[in-house]
Order: sequence, then C-alpha cells, then structure tokens
Amino acid sequence: MSAPYILAQPLFYWPRQQSRISMPIPSSATDQEIALWVRGGNRESIGILVNRYSPSLYRYLVHLTGDPPRAEDILQETWLKTMEHIDRYDPGHSFKAWLFAIAKNCAIDTWRRVTREGRVPPGWVPEDNNAPDPMDQLADDEISALDRIEEDELQAHVETIFPTLPPHYREALSLRFQEEMPLEEISQVLCVPLSTVKTRVRRGLELLRRRLIQWEGRSHE
Repeated sequence: MSAPYILAQPLFYWPRQQSRISMPIPSSATDQEIALWVRGGNRESIGILVNRYSPSLYRYLVHLTGDPPRAEDILQETWLKTMEHIDRYDPGHSFKAWLFAIAKNCAIDTWRRVTREGRVPPGWVPEDNNAPDPMDQLADDEISALDRIEEDELQAHVETIFPTLPPHYREALSLRFQEEMPLEEISQVLCVPLSTVKTRVRRGLELLRRRLIQWEGRSHE
C-alpha cells in the first residue's frame, strides 16, 4: 500500500462547484493550514495530507485488524469520511489525532458489519475498546519492572513477536512508537482515559519483553 495508490483511487470527488484559483500549496504547510485550504475548496491540497498520512494510517489499520486487504478498504473509507467531515475539524487540535480517530471509527463500523455477517477474522480489536484484558487484571506490584528492550532485539525479532500481542496492546504500541503519537493524542484516538493508555503501553511493552525472552530461549534450544 502506498500513498500514490490511494491517490489513484476515485476518492476525492469535490461536490462544491467553485470557481476559485488554486494556489500552490507548499509541502511544508502544517496540517491545520492544509485542512483549512481543503475546507475552502482547494482540491489539490488534500493530496498532501494523503501522501503525509496514508502510509502510517495503513500500518496502524493492519495492526488493528491483522487483515491487510481489509485495512486497504478501511483506509479508503477513512479518507472519504475525512473529506465528508472536514468542516468539523477544529484547527486548534491535532489533525493527526482527529484523522486516526476517524480511522478507528471506520474500523469499528467494519467490525460491526462483519460480526453481523458472522465472519470476524481472529485478532481484530473488539467493538468494546474498554473490554477487560487479562493483563489489566493484574495489580501493579505483580508486574516486574520494565527492563529496557535492546535495540538489536527489537530489530531482529519484534516483527515476529508483535502480531502475537493482544489487539489492545498492539494498537497502543503502534500509535505510541511507530506513529510517535503523544499519549494524550492516543487517548483521543482510542476514546479511553489517559491512565488507560499509559497502562496499555507499559503492560504491552512488558508483555513484548517477556515474549521476546521466551522466543530467544526457544531459538537457542
């Protein structure tokens, strides 16, 4: 999946017939500036946002669903919803968090639809994002202190281990470390309290560390 692929799709039909002169948009423009240009009828400016965020959105949706083809469909739906609701975006807040929240909601809508059809793939994040997770039932003092995961360990094994984590941890860790999203923005995307985000990131890292150690042990047997 690539941004050019998304741009090639018929996603961005602009319903407003406006005779405005399209001004060149600098690639260095902020998300807020571009969103305002899109809102004002500048069709070309949406392409900058698509190029800027499609790769990370797709990566997030793959981690969320474990289903690359479905992630492609949700990605296209996300951009359609973004265009449809661009007037609702508040430039005083993070565009990235707003965009990822739309993607999350599109994924939930898809989850509900495929659930009704009785064909939910394993590994999808459930509709109820506040559903209890076994790790969350442990008291803090029952979890060992998080040891630093060495960089070479991550590079060598994390791609193998990461998909085995529970969906809620995959989602939180993907947003925090792959997308480098602040914890406060992750809270907005997931619609959960900040304390819950911190817990999922910390315990997700702990579980990842444990499974890396187990994987290392088996690989040396």
